[in-house]
Amino acid sequence: AAHGCEVLEHDAHDMQMNEETLLSLVPAAAGLITALEPVTARVLAAAPRLRVVCATGVGYDHIDVEAASARGVTVCISAGSNHQAVAELTLGLMVALARKVAYGDRLLRGGGWERLVGPELWGKTLGIVGLGRVGKSVALLARAFGMRVVATDVVLDHTFGSTHAVDYVPLPKLLRTGDFVSLHCPLTPSTRGLMNERTLGLMKPGAYLINTSRGPVVEEEALAQALRSKQIAGAALDVFEAEPHIGAKLREEPRVILTPHVGGSSDEALERMMELALLNVTQVLDGAVPV
Repeated sequence: AAHGCEVLEHDAHDMQMNEETLLSLVPAAAGLITALEPVTARVLAAAPRLRVVCATGVGYDHIDVEAASARGVTVCISAGSNHQAVAELTLGLMVALARKVAYGDRLLRGGGWERLVGPELWGKTLGIVGLGRVGKSVALLARAFGMRVVATDVVLDHTFGSTHAVDYVPLPKLLRTGDFVSLHCPLTPSTRGLMNERTLGLMKPGAYLINTSRGPVVEEEALAQALRSKQIAGAALDVFEAEPHIGAKLREEPRVILTPHVGGSSDEALERMMELALLNVTQVLDGAVPV
């Protein structure tokens, strides 16, 4: 309001946020703040006044950036707003996998009782695929748990690595040595299907896979097979190939923990994301650049 903008809020819980819904919402919009709704070329064409699209998270694979650029629409993200929340969930999922927390909860609710045994995180090797903001936050938490940390990335931050005892290694070596493998890479053509039958087969037998990045980074059918064959001991997924749909093989697998894409959804992160998204939109509408 201070920037002369009228804010039109829409409760995502009351509507199916797909392309058709967005087409009905954007015709008068000058700015658009989106979570994971598909901002396609059709949506952009239906918004002749649109000047800026800002994602509340750090990924923009759901936005047709090429089509936006062709129309002169700025695309930006809320960088630095939710990495701590995602990192904390990642460590929580690691503990839950290792100590069979979800299985134990289901067991007791069903009237059962048995002794559950699993490994400590202390002294184990964590392999981080993608050492950006989230990956670095996960590394710091893992080091506090007494874990050895190795990482792979297309950009090597040797200062961070040497300061925090994080070793960069090629992906095959990371998969062979990691007791836990955590994915924190963006969704790009090179990372789509990164964890497939071949790469899952490289993982250390008995290891655990955690994905809090983007669903299509993991081929879910291949993951289900790796679990059935006991190539890996378990997996925790916060993101999926075709959200909100989850394949029956994963839903029925007792060694998988499933959460509904809540990695960045802490109270504090949601507030930071919205504040930064609003700032970015108003900056662009005022003729400035996003922060």
